[in-house]
Amino acid sequence: MNDTAIKNYCIWARNELIAGVEARMRLYGVAGGAEPAGAAAVGGRALSPEETEWRDALLRAGAEEGLEHLRDRAAYTWFNRIAAVRYMEVHDFLPSRVRMFTRPAADGSWELGSQAADEALDVEIEGADPVRVAELKQAGEDGPLFRYLFLAQCAELSGCLPGVFQPVDECMALLLPANLMDTDGVIGRMVGDIDEADWEDVQILGWMYQYYNSEVKDAFFASKAKETPDTIGPATQLFTPDWIVRYMVQNSLGRLWMLNNPASPLRAEMEYYIEPDETHEDFIKIGGPEDISLCDPACGSGHILVYAFELLAKMYLERGYREREIPGLVLSKNLHGMEIDPRAAQIARLALAMCARGLDRRFFGRGVQADIAVLAPVALGEGDVPQGSALEKRKDLLDALAHLDEAGSLLAPGEGDLAAIREAIELTGSDGLFGSSSRERLQRALSTCETLARRHDCVVANPPYMGSSSFGPFMSKWVKKSYPDVKSDLCTCFIERGFNLAKDRGYAAMITMQSWMFLGSFEKMRSSLIEGKSILSMLHLGPRAFDAIGGEVVNVTADVVYNGQAALEGAYMRLVDTNGSEAKCQKALEAIQNPDCGWFYRRDAETFKQIPGTPIAYWASDGLLSAFSLGHSIGEYSDYTGSQNKTGDNNLYLRLFWEVSARSIGREGSWATYSKGGDFRRWFGNLHWLVSVRKDAIDFYRSNPTSNLLASNYWYSEGVCYTMLTSGRPSFRLLPPTGGFDMAGPCICSLGEKQNWALGFLNCSIAADVLSMLNPTLNMQARDIKALPMLISDKHKDAVDDLVDSNVSISKSDWDSLETSLEFKRHPLI
Repeated sequence: MNDTAIKNYCIWARNELIAGVEARMRLYGVAGGAEPAGAAAVGGRALSPEETEWRDALLRAGAEEGLEHLRDRAAYTWFNRIAAVRYMEVHDFLPSRVRMFTRPAADGSWELGSQAADEALDVEIEGADPVRVAELKQAGEDGPLFRYLFLAQCAELSGCLPGVFQPVDECMALLLPANLMDTDGVIGRMVGDIDEADWEDVQILGWMYQYYNSEVKDAFFASKAKETPDTIGPATQLFTPDWIVRYMVQNSLGRLWMLNNPASPLRAEMEYYIEPDETHEDFIKIGGPEDISLCDPACGSGHILVYAFELLAKMYLERGYREREIPGLVLSKNLHGMEIDPRAAQIARLALAMCARGLDRRFFGRGVQADIAVLAPVALGEGDVPQGSALEKRKDLLDALAHLDEAGSLLAPGEGDLAAIREAIELTGSDGLFGSSSRERLQRALSTCETLARRHDCVVANPPYMGSSSFGPFMSKWVKKSYPDVKSDLCTCFIERGFNLAKDRGYAAMITMQSWMFLGSFEKMRSSLIEGKSILSMLHLGPRAFDAIGGEVVNVTADVVYNGQAALEGAYMRLVDTNGSEAKCQKALEAIQNPDCGWFYRRDAETFKQIPGTPIAYWASDGLLSAFSLGHSIGEYSDYTGSQNKTGDNNLYLRLFWEVSARSIGREGSWATYSKGGDFRRWFGNLHWLVSVRKDAIDFYRSNPTSNLLASNYWYSEGVCYTMLTSGRPSFRLLPPTGGFDMAGPCICSLGEKQNWALGFLNCSIAADVLSMLNPTLNMQARDIKALPMLISDKHKDAVDDLVDSNVSISKSDWDSLETSLEFKRHPLI
């Protein structure tokens, strides 16, 4: 699949369609609204009575939702319809069995042009008026004829696939852009720019949706804006590489099937499947494929569900089901999706419908729809909720229901919530207009909550990634209250929610950011996971796992977790040092086939408890793990609590040492040296800065809400300092007792006679490797450094002291030899 060509086309097509819709809005006087509603002419051009009626409907829609929103909605509607029809014509899925956008070429291939328009008199499209078709054909008006047939085809498909193709009313038809079939038109470019072979894979529909939104997504994050219901969906869409989808589905759904059917031939078709140990988990017993339930709680455009459909279809075939029976069974019994973005949900339904049509050529007429729940807000006002009812007291539930287009499937209603809604329905009368509407809204709330409360054998997802700094007002408050241990990102909230959605002894497979594996803010989550669940396998992918995202922006891991305790060793593959999605894929396959490759590990998660903070450091050796038990942490030798100075106004209170008089520097002066990190440098140095220690400055640090005053016992204290923010190997330095330090250059103080030993250990390769396990991020936290284990040998202590003293002396002489040192005397060559 030519991703570049598809991406470039989709970005261009979005802007072209928006421009085309705007041109139609101007043509009908909708954009400017120069003529009032009911006008019989616009810009001197007469309108038919029907056009006047349709224009009025557009004016009303523009007034209700805003002209820009109407424009964007129309542009996407036509993008979606055009892409769907193109996919179906390539696969010969259109009910007419005639192509809409291409015609047979002389060489036997297909070229731009409408076979349907060429053969219009013989084409049967439900709803198309043969008389009108004949009139347009005889008049030789190819443009109007194509437009009429395309709209008729969309109308027919809305009847076949109501969940995929919502009916296009006449007013929306007015906004269908002109000249689509020109060589440089939207359809012309689609046919010309995207190779027909790329349409063979249904995944193209999901990729096109992601690329269509790519500029909107980039603009959102560049703006630093807070999410809203309109932006959170497109901003968090990320299409999952196919091989990662296969790994997750094969090791959850596939594992469930293989444990129940050990002799199944399906094993040969699951290349990413990791064989269970003999002491495998106590799995859910199933009688057949109809018993399995798989859910993607943030399904997007349905990539995970599409592959699950493929695997489930093979399970049904293995059990002897007829091929044409299978699509209806899979969609009605096995697969369930939830999504807040109705456009993405529409693509998911379309993709699954195409999978179904591939197995059953009469599927379009069977009335079966994929179970993709669009989680839309249900606003229950005071008049909808009976006074004194249990529901009235559940303010948090009512608030979440009203913001369901943000909270989505993170809302986890319990039995008490369901009972409260059912009681409210019983207490609400159905008489009269208001009673009926209240009851209808309560029924919608109940239906939504029942969907959210269902549990499944397998939960598989690539949840949305969005840091809490981008949350809007509702999400910021609600996530803190609902997911206090994992509140810093949506994806970690979904990890916790995934365990809740999975049945006991079920499976949760997700690809998420790796931060939860190491950061201190997720320690409670890790402890809970290890205590109550079991990591079956993990692809630790690190950076560059998504080719659609460049650089080191997203470090991810894909894992499969059993929702229960099992005495087994999980399988871990370390792919963090491999560049690119395809290269990681090949490394994963090699590891599965050859566990002795060097990057495949087996580890009992219980061993992670030996490490402070319980990081998922699966690659730690047995010797290193024992060091945490046998050694003493650096924190045991230091009373440093993590206090750091923060001026709150660096421009006013910080100076480089050459900017002030030397006589004002020191304990008796108004300035003190200040550690603020700096470049890679070991043993000594990076002392350029001074901080004001005048009384007014100290008072400001103490009273200003954005400042922080370093604890008094750490001022003028000797210790080991370092640079907190680093992309390379860490470096540690002696901080002389001449000042203080801030968050960019923290210092482990009060080490006493263990100071040299700690400085020497921290600058060795072992410490660097252990730190990468405790926190493989750009920010080195004091808590991780204090957790490092030291095994101090009395036999070697004097030798270590001498080596460290020597290294510090050499480094200090080097630092002081340049004018950038406060203690510079003269250049060494003079």
